[in-house]
Amino acid sequence: MNGSDTFNTAESGSFVGAQVGQMHDSTIYVVNPDDPPEQDFNVGCRYLADGVPSKAREHLEQARARGFSGPELHFHRALAILSKRSYRDLAKEDRVVLRELSARGTPTGRDAWRRGLGAVSALLSCVDGSGGDAEAAAAGLDDLPAVQRDLVLRHLDLVLTGGMKQRVWHRVKKNAEKERFSNERVDRVWAYFEAEPAGLRAELPEPRSTGGREIFVGLLLAAASLAPVAVVTGSALSEGSLTALLACLAVLTFGPAAGWHVADWHHTYRRRLILERAYGHGRSPSSPPKGGFADQVEREFEHYFAKYAPDPLDRNAWLQRTRGVRRSLRDEVVRIYRETRIEADQVKWLIRFLVRDVRQRLLAGQPVEPYEVHRVDSAVKVRCAALCLATAAATAMVVVTAFQQAPVSTAGCLVLTAAAARFAVPLWLKIHSERRRFAEESQEYEAVKAARETEYERWKNKLDALRPREEEMEAWLGADKTLILDETLRNHRLAWHEVVAHAFLPTPKRPCKSAHVRKGPWRYSRYEIRVFLVTEEGVREATAVLDFARSRWRTRSRKNYRFDAVSSVHVEIASTRRYTLNITLNNGPSESIVVSEAPNRDAVLDEESQTDAPDINLDTAGFSHTLRVLEGIAAEGKPWFGRAGDPPSADSSDPSAAA
Repeated sequence: MNGSDTFNTAESGSFVGAQVGQMHDSTIYVVNPDDPPEQDFNVGCRYLADGVPSKAREHLEQARARGFSGPELHFHRALAILSKRSYRDLAKEDRVVLRELSARGTPTGRDAWRRGLGAVSALLSCVDGSGGDAEAAAAGLDDLPAVQRDLVLRHLDLVLTGGMKQRVWHRVKKNAEKERFSNERVDRVWAYFEAEPAGLRAELPEPRSTGGREIFVGLLLAAASLAPVAVVTGSALSEGSLTALLACLAVLTFGPAAGWHVADWHHTYRRRLILERAYGHGRSPSSPPKGGFADQVEREFEHYFAKYAPDPLDRNAWLQRTRGVRRSLRDEVVRIYRETRIEADQVKWLIRFLVRDVRQRLLAGQPVEPYEVHRVDSAVKVRCAALCLATAAATAMVVVTAFQQAPVSTAGCLVLTAAAARFAVPLWLKIHSERRRFAEESQEYEAVKAARETEYERWKNKLDALRPREEEMEAWLGADKTLILDETLRNHRLAWHEVVAHAFLPTPKRPCKSAHVRKGPWRYSRYEIRVFLVTEEGVREATAVLDFARSRWRTRSRKNYRFDAVSSVHVEIASTRRYTLNITLNNGPSESIVVSEAPNRDAVLDEESQTDAPDINLDTAGFSHTLRVLEGIAAEGKPWFGRAGDPPSADSSDPSAAA
């Protein structure tokens, strides 16, 4: 069932071939010292459902050691031993445990878990050389309740082969087709690979640059300015004329109003200049260092501004129109989130929100650039000019009248007033502007914080609601692998009775997105699935590239080679984070396959689980079984498969032993 050759590509802010993975913080795999043994059992079942049988067995055995028991526990213990392994992969100790567990099962009865354990025992008897009845085992499997039957079919996938596999294959395939697009997979997988959003932040307003000291100096200068004015006014009023009285009243009426309008004009103009400088108005843009956090944030802004253009046909004009606000918003995001543990992907929710806000303002006819808000209206300018002219005219009349009464004192007062006002007026304009700026920015901060908090909660709740569970991710991948296997069988025209053994090797296909739950296996948006089918005549290998998000794949290559064509198989361990499988053919080049490679971000965020991470990832991939099959082909060829009942040596399942 081939899909179109369309895959996820690296988006803005990601690096092709070396993308940073995401980690979702979770406690689903955590067992605290004070937890009851049931918690160990639950975590073990969860690990088994999520495709990590080795960790599942560890927790199930721990639960048993702590006193937890019952048919359900023993059923899951058996599945944990057999999951992602063939019967030939079982060590002697594993077979002893399985024989002990088989005695606890029963083919009939009311307890579904005991019956499930009995069905597992019957199926094993068909492959362990003890001569079990395949028809009776298949019938017992069919009689199980759906829950137990599906668990057996899933976890004994590699145990059942040949004719026994043929008997149950129709049900396995049917389950895979049902699981493939279940639970709204296509609409939800993307959420698994989304980064955990960084907490909301907003830029705090700059503290006022004027304080008590400036106010004290301003009061002294105001007193030095107004005292001479009072003397001049008194001299003018001493004449006793109506004109002088009206002039003084005009100064007292129009003067404060003119001063308020001047202060308002000055504040608006000053704020505009500050914002123009902040938004880079009139200067060429500067680019941040390549590859850094600021560069990634800038690329995300460019990506979303282009994506959310109001008119896609006029995108260039939109980008030119918003160049200043784009630069300023980038600088703000970089300032408030520039930390070692914050990645650009974690602030994409905020970037999208900011871009949508700019677009909404443009569509509503509101200013796009913030400095455009700070414009002095023409009406304000006219009123300010009129008030200033009226005040100046009235002041001139007062001064003329005062000169007539006391010319010397009036001249001295004017000089003193001018000298003091030279410093008092700019200082009080600055004090007034700073007070208004701080009040405006504080109000804006609260509004911005509230809006971003609403958006953050909306986005986080959406991710939490849509993000698939680990068991869903594993079930979907298992369904894809089953259907790819079915397609491979059909392409090679093979029936299960012709297949001696089969193996999978799922590896990430770069570039791709990657993510995992803490202490869980890595998941990828693109996989390269290799299927190995071993027959009496040789090995069939098929490689499919899987777009996991949409469950589409294409078969990239098909190979056929004889047993004696495989020269050597070895695992190269570059570090605990990278395992490479090297397969060398006698008549061809060697093939290097990166089996496990944890993304770099894991080293920072998940240090406490680094010792388990390689084993978890290899276990999820079923690597031990695949390696054992390939090693058997390289070492002995066809005779190795004739010894189906021989248990492996103690270290044969350890990848490091093959290095």
